[in-house]
Amino acid sequence: MKIIGPIAGIGSRLRPFTLSKPKAFINIAGKTVLDHILTRFVNTFDSETELILIVGYKKRQIINYINENYSDKFKLTFIEQIPRGYKDNVPYYWGLGEAVHLAHKRFKKKDFESREDDKREGSLIFLGDMIILDEYSYVMYRYHESDVDGIITVMKVPKEEASSYGVVITDENNIIAKLVEKPKTFVSDLAIAGIYAFSHSATLTLFDKIKKYLDQRTENSKEIYMTQSLQDLVDSGFKIAAIELKKGILDFGRPSEVLKGNKFLLEHQTMNEDYLKPNISVERSFIKNPNYIGNHTKIINSVIGPHCSIGEDCVIENSIIEGCVIENYAELRNVISENSIIGSYVIIENISKDNLIIGDKSIY
Repeated sequence: MKIIGPIAGIGSRLRPFTLSKPKAFINIAGKTVLDHILTRFVNTFDSETELILIVGYKKRQIINYINENYSDKFKLTFIEQIPRGYKDNVPYYWGLGEAVHLAHKRFKKKDFESREDDKREGSLIFLGDMIILDEYSYVMYRYHESDVDGIITVMKVPKEEASSYGVVITDENNIIAKLVEKPKTFVSDLAIAGIYAFSHSATLTLFDKIKKYLDQRTENSKEIYMTQSLQDLVDSGFKIAAIELKKGILDFGRPSEVLKGNKFLLEHQTMNEDYLKPNISVERSFIKNPNYIGNHTKIINSVIGPHCSIGEDCVIENSIIEGCVIENYAELRNVISENSIIGSYVIIENISKDNLIIGDKSIY
């Protein structure tokens, strides 16, 4: 099986935080979002698995980091998604559909003796701003043990929020009959949860369905989403099941979701005593756990937490912070803040304000 990760987007909803880094590189609970995702893959797939990353925005950062940290864990392939255009010198792209289609170069047409062989040679697609909380072994078990050609993970959402998601309508056996992208009227509370697994045959057909829409593009076309191509796949006779996640997902596409996800990960990881490590300096301060505090960080005369994720080599002095994500090399002095996201190399002094979002290398 090949793993496909479309991570070319700029994360516009997280600007200015993503002006200098891909959204998958946000640090929470001691790791980037992408690290949290790939660590789960490492626990499920062997080192012979091909990881195909579709890169674009800040591609060099991603390629260098992945080569340095994962070259012994996967067979790595990088494919660039070319920008559709630029706005204020920031690229924008044709969307998820094109990104997934770019992976077709790594799949060759084959004949299989059984459906099981077809499924073993298939694809798993993940999104770079979502972390599923269920084990991938559970997802892959449902994929391999079900008499289907593929699965799409789903989660139940409140009826009033369903219009914000792509949703699926299923039969009594959880086989998908219809997919609807952000329906204006309520049709289902089963929202697509961002993990897809398809047999080799279904994957090739999906590529063909996406290409049909790519070939119809004009300069005025909207982004190419994948929902209609998935509907075409279902209409072609492929049996695709909706697999409801037991624990759900963490979505990091918006600032509020970053803070919510950070809180969840801190509460469910055993790192409450990290601030006692010898390379962290805590002087005349109160640490209310759970928190994550990076190496070589100094905390002086401050109150920290709960639910703070603080990077490496930071200085926090005479401050009170709670529920914040703070990147590496940040300096906060005389700051009172809650629910803020602070970038790397940021200097903030003499301020009391909540819900800050400050990009890298800023002085505030």
